[in-house]
Amino acid sequence: MKIKIPASTSNLGPGFDTLGLALNRYLEISGEVVETNQLHADQTESENSPEIVVKGNGAEHIARDKANLVYQGMLAVAQHIGAVLPSIKILLNNGIPSCGGLGGSGAAISGGVFLANEILKAKLLRDEMLNIAVKIEGHPDNVSAALMGGLTINCFDNGAVRCRSVKIGAPLSVVACSPHFQVLTKQARQILPKDILLKDAVRNIENVASLVAAFIHGDIEALRYSTEDALHERYRASLIPGFDDVKKAALDAGAISFNISGAGPTVFCFTVSNENEIGKAMVKAFATHKSEASYEVMNIENEGARVITE
Repeated sequence: MKIKIPASTSNLGPGFDTLGLALNRYLEISGEVVETNQLHADQTESENSPEIVVKGNGAEHIARDKANLVYQGMLAVAQHIGAVLPSIKILLNNGIPSCGGLGGSGAAISGGVFLANEILKAKLLRDEMLNIAVKIEGHPDNVSAALMGGLTINCFDNGAVRCRSVKIGAPLSVVACSPHFQVLTKQARQILPKDILLKDAVRNIENVASLVAAFIHGDIEALRYSTEDALHERYRASLIPGFDDVKKAALDAGAISFNISGAGPTVFCFTVSNENEIGKAMVKAFATHKSEASYEVMNIENEGARVITE
């Protein structure tokens, strides 16, 4: 069984923990149930320890034991349906940039949930798989984009996640630039204030509504103002040296918008032209602040997680 799960960016400016957008870089996962007589001599059937092989981006940092997020997603499905997860061999080939902010963990968790649903023949709906994934990830934006594809809009209803996926037809490119340092998600959350001003909350509500409407109607020009954020980016920018200069460089090069991708440190732009010029401008601006960086030009992925037969 082989599946692929897209990368994603989240928040998109004002949609903090609410909006996700799937992108065409992928985590590919192959899963194979290992027969009992194939287990290692020191491994009992009850332990069901996985054999995990990792290739691709960030392979040196990805766990190869039960802490692996793909395995955690699989285990969560088994527990949800009251089944025992069999011993399994997992091959991960990660094509998602690993610098942080492009949904790598969300893809791994969602991929594990999706793969287990196939292997265990659980017949879960994607909404059910999403709620299992959110219990591991803690927030729905990246995992929803990975599972559903397109632009995902999420909210909670009595503890359950409700998600709608909007398929995007506008000819948008996403230029993501990743400085080669790490910002921990925990650190990016701790830096945020506990209380916010009413005017800032209202501003974000206005912008999120306008942003979703812009995507639905293909109103690309509206992304220039509807991606502005008043809740988190001004604080997280302090964790990304050169943020203001990188933003100016991107916009001067023709970007429509500029935002932090997820918790960062990756930043990204929407554009319809000058993709490479924008990417190079951001890399150069990071370099002036002594930060090596690289950029990727991506497109929106509308399909989400799926089985592949190649």
